[in-house]
Amino acid sequence: MRRTVIWLAVAAVAAFLAGGCGGGGSGQSTLTIWETYNDEEHPVFKEIVSQFEAAHPGVTIEVVRLPFAGAEPKIVTALTTRTEPDIARVDVSFLAKLAHKNALLALDDRVPDTLLADLVPVALASCRYEGRLWGLPDQTNGLCLFYNKNMFRAVGLDPDKPPRTWDELIGYGEKLTNKETSVYGLGLSNSLWWSLPFFYTYGARLLSEDGMHCLLNSPEGIDAFQLKVDMYQKYGIEGGAWRAGGIVHDLGFQNGRYAMILNGPWAVESLMKTGIDFGVAPIPAGPAGSHTNVGGNDLVVFRSTKHPDVAAEFLMYVASEDVQRMWAQRLGQIPVNVKASDVITSDERPHLAVFVEAMKTAVARPQTPYYPEMENLMNPEMQAALDNTKSVKDALDTAVSEIDKMLAEGE
Repeated sequence: MRRTVIWLAVAAVAAFLAGGCGGGGSGQSTLTIWETYNDEEHPVFKEIVSQFEAAHPGVTIEVVRLPFAGAEPKIVTALTTRTEPDIARVDVSFLAKLAHKNALLALDDRVPDTLLADLVPVALASCRYEGRLWGLPDQTNGLCLFYNKNMFRAVGLDPDKPPRTWDELIGYGEKLTNKETSVYGLGLSNSLWWSLPFFYTYGARLLSEDGMHCLLNSPEGIDAFQLKVDMYQKYGIEGGAWRAGGIVHDLGFQNGRYAMILNGPWAVESLMKTGIDFGVAPIPAGPAGSHTNVGGNDLVVFRSTKHPDVAAEFLMYVASEDVQRMWAQRLGQIPVNVKASDVITSDERPHLAVFVEAMKTAVARPQTPYYPEMENLMNPEMQAALDNTKSVKDALDTAVSEIDKMLAEGE
């Protein structure tokens, strides 16, 4: 009965659009979307587009695939030359910059509250800037702890009992580390985004409520990053995966150099193909509990579109329960619609089920148009602390001072 109601609603919308109310006048609407899906995702997305077109007579969507790394400069150039598409898939950190530049169509009056209530809260948070809704999530992710069960067994650790706290992780790491064989308990990446779980589990906040001050040099922030530094310098359980020329965390996990790493849901399917017996666990808890960070992508509509109604309808379609259910089943990814989460079960997809649960206590980044610049200012200072050329406090104080200056100047 539910599906019958859904398709009756779709038919009604299709009739509405065919009558010329979709911004096309004659009932014919052609939209262009720029997307950055990978080789596995792209064919599934094309199917979703075809299904939407079939349910909306007179609507054609031209899909243009962009390389993920080159999408943002391509969009910036297109806005300058007024050749932007109707819809684009953008990283969550880029949405606020586009909204700040007045490039996007606000969706507050176009998306019903009933759909918004169904979306994963931290994913939806990435679509808001200055109190307005500027897109809808199409993909969400965060970080969890991946661990090699065979390496656990080899040192007498229970493979079904991963570390629950940072203190436990250090103890596990000391048992797993064997520097004579270049095996380490842990391999970590170093950037602001990859370090946010440390800050969040200590209760540190990224920005003040008004978005004008970075707060990562708070006592909580200093303690949090000191823990990450100590894992390398004091306890010797982190193998320098972040160092220039070092073995990066995911490769080191695959070749048995690192027994534990932080990684996202995108790594699950490829790791399963390697045959490694691995587990996934929540981020170890700190004084403020267990909290992951949030990444992902959003779909946005540009203000210049001649078909705002159809474009908004497509975004809602992608975020709908049925489409997200298919997306999760076909690709093994976290659905952004909570009503579709039941397809991720502990029996069939135990690794991904951990991520779905972790998103309930995830901490969304405050939306700021200056997040990439914050990364650029914070990363070298964190590197200096890890290299022991600066104290953690001096490194964070320097980065926060530069970030606050940048936020004040609006550059």
